[in-house]
Amino acid sequence: MLYSLLIVAALGAAIYWYQRWRKLPRSQRARSGRQYLLWGLAGLLLVLVVTGRAHWLMGVLAAGLALVGRVAQVAAYIPLFKKLFGEAQAGQQNGSARPGQQTMSRRQAAQILGVEESASDEEIRLAHKKLMQKIHPDRGGTDALAKQINQAKDVLLK
Repeated sequence: MLYSLLIVAALGAAIYWYQRWRKLPRSQRARSGRQYLLWGLAGLLLVLVVTGRAHWLMGVLAAGLALVGRVAQVAAYIPLFKKLFGEAQAGQQNGSARPGQQTMSRRQAAQILGVEESASDEEIRLAHKKLMQKIHPDRGGTDALAKQINQAKDVLLK
């Protein structure tokens, strides 16, 4: 009985607000429509909470927070991706990348690994290891990034 009463009340409110919305000038309809939608969603949420059927909402909220956290982690690597892919694309566009020819300078290799050009072999290997643990293809990285990091290590260790 209670559900039938709620449905009738919701239907009556929807008809009332629709008729009010139709009487508005066209310039105000979009803004008012968004307001009506927002109030309708708030009312629906209130009904779900009162009837005890909003438990799934917490699951959606938790999943959303986890997704935001994961996106923030990936966003921290965007500058590295831009730097690595930007240099790779610039080399391809200039036509300077030929098979079997090394195109990376010591300065570029040091920038990629995040070390000085005069870094010791141990520092270079350690920086390479740390980067590969983050960017390895088995951990969600790409083969191109791994290849470029390996090439940077090879250039600096020569």
